[in-house]
Amino acid sequence: MHRYRLELRDRINNFPILEILDNEYQQLSWSYSRIGGCGEISFRLPRKLFEEKNIGGDYNLRVYYRDPDTNAYNLRYQGLVETKNPNIQGNSDVIGINGHGYSVQLGRIYLDNVTYTNTEASAIVTDLLDNYIANGDTDISYDPGDIENTGFTIDNIKFNETADVALQKIAEIVGGREHGVDMNRNFYFKARSTTVGWNFPLGYKIKDFQETQDFSDVVNRLIVQGAESGGTYYKNTYNDTPSQLKYGIRSQVHQNSSITTDTVASQIATSIFAEYNDVVRKASCKLVDFNGQIEGTNPIPLFVILGKAIKYGEKRYGEFLYSGQVQRYVDRVNYRLSNNNNIEVSLDLGQVRPMVVEQISQLKFNLEQQRSSNL
Repeated sequence: MHRYRLELRDRINNFPILEILDNEYQQLSWSYSRIGGCGEISFRLPRKLFEEKNIGGDYNLRVYYRDPDTNAYNLRYQGLVETKNPNIQGNSDVIGINGHGYSVQLGRIYLDNVTYTNTEASAIVTDLLDNYIANGDTDISYDPGDIENTGFTIDNIKFNETADVALQKIAEIVGGREHGVDMNRNFYFKARSTTVGWNFPLGYKIKDFQETQDFSDVVNRLIVQGAESGGTYYKNTYNDTPSQLKYGIRSQVHQNSSITTDTVASQIATSIFAEYNDVVRKASCKLVDFNGQIEGTNPIPLFVILGKAIKYGEKRYGEFLYSGQVQRYVDRVNYRLSNNNNIEVSLDLGQVRPMVVEQISQLKFNLEQQRSSNL
């Protein structure tokens, strides 16, 4: 009995099962992203040309995991077929199948002059779902509890773009959101997690850990240039002294014609320094002997790698302390089945952003609204 099941289902009439491919699929892999939800899926079938006629575009694909205690199959992934590639090499015939999660259907819906005025952001998301996405034009649905109130009202916004672009724009304006389509084909729009849910020890449950520390985008002096008044343009300079002591002066000019006061300029500077006054860390790793589901809950909990008996402040890299438990976002989870049907899990990890960073998108949007109204 296989640990993982792959089902091929029809694309209509509630997705009836066409085939169970447990004894046939090869090189099965799929992914899940914090932004987007269920991602790519691919596998190979050892079939001859024209023997794959029952596999068509948008046919439903589902991956299940068999619980060893109950033998029940639990859904892990759901997507649709996008391409198939018959490949004949000598006497060997193989058909490659590639697909994607249902978020791909958001890019098929075009919003033509759709406008909202004085509407809270999550209410806009819900209205788009009700009238353009989950109205039968896609296979996507949603649970109202998965569309969380943002507390941010958008004065005016117009969409002339596809639904995926519009939803991403709303998420960027609000800040701190995870959104996408999950394994149940449900759209979610939720605040990012601030709770650690995964703790893995380095060298025991984690292998092939790699971290990139990027110092190139450090900013610790910000020159804010704003609107013109009485023949003089607004200008002020802000400094992050601790960062300057670490990395030297690293300047950036920020221009926005709606900035007229020190209060607004200071908000911009605070948000930019919060994100860019120090090294940016990204990482990747592989998990050992793990059959769980990192994305089992939305939003995905934070991830912590436990060092090898390193306590906070115990080690120094150059002149600066760097140790302890670093909290990270799980940006992407990659699953791949080996030839013996064991799962291989790899993660792409991102750095947790300070909450003040999220304010900058709202501030920039409000400034742009103000600038547009004055034209």
